[in-house]
Amino acid sequence: MIQKEFIMRNAEKVSFNVQAILFDMDGTLIDSSQACARIWGRWAEHYGLDKEAVIHQSHGRRPEDTARSILGENADIQAAVELFTQEEAKETEATTIAGAKALLEKIPQGKWAIVTSSTESIAKTRLQYCQLPLPQALITAEKVSQGKPNPEGYLKAAQDLGVDIQRCVVFEDAPGGIEAGHRAGAKVIVLATTYPALAFPNELVIKDLEAVDVRLNEVSGELEILFSSVY
Repeated sequence: MIQKEFIMRNAEKVSFNVQAILFDMDGTLIDSSQACARIWGRWAEHYGLDKEAVIHQSHGRRPEDTARSILGENADIQAAVELFTQEEAKETEATTIAGAKALLEKIPQGKWAIVTSSTESIAKTRLQYCQLPLPQALITAEKVSQGKPNPEGYLKAAQDLGVDIQRCVVFEDAPGGIEAGHRAGAKVIVLATTYPALAFPNELVIKDLEAVDVRLNEVSGELEILFSSVY
C-alpha cells in the first residue's frame, strides 16, 4: 500500500519526495516484449510446451525461476537456462517506454538504479540499443540469490546506493515486481504498459513515464517526483 504521508494528492497532481528511484527494466524503461515472446516461444517448442502459457509465466522473472516453476525441481535447470541464454543472445531488439529517456536524463547518477530479472549482458545490450544510460547500481539476475517477488534485488539496490529503502520509490509493471517492491518497504508506482490499470485497483498507476517529472532539491539532496496524471 502506498505510504500516504509521503503523498500530496489533488485533482491536478500527485507528488512526493524520495532519496532514490529504483526502476524495473522490461516493461518499465524498455519494451522487449516481442523479443522475449520469440525467445520463450522457441524455448517452449524445445520442451514441447504451450508457447502462450510459458510466455505468460515468464514476464518479470529470472529465467531460472521460470524454468524451475514450469519444468519442476527435478529437471536440468542449468541446461534449461543455457538454452534460454543461447536463444536470448539472438534477440537484442527493444524499444523505449514513452518518457524514459527524458526522465533518466533529469536524475543525477547515484540517485537511481535498475533492478531487472535479465542477465547483466542482456540488460546492458538492450539499454545500449535503446540509447539509455547505465545506472551506478545495476542489479541483474546473477547478482541475487532469489528473484522477484523476493525483495532481495530492491534491497540490494538501495544498499548499493547508500539510501534508506523506505525513502525510495519503485517503478514496476508486473505483479512479481510490484510485490517485491512492497515487501522491500519502498513506495511503488505501477506502469500500465503490460497489464491494464484495472488489474491494480490498490496501486498508484500511470500510463507511462511521460506522466512523471523529477526535480532535485539542492538543500536536502532528495528527489521530488511529480505526476501529471494518474489512474
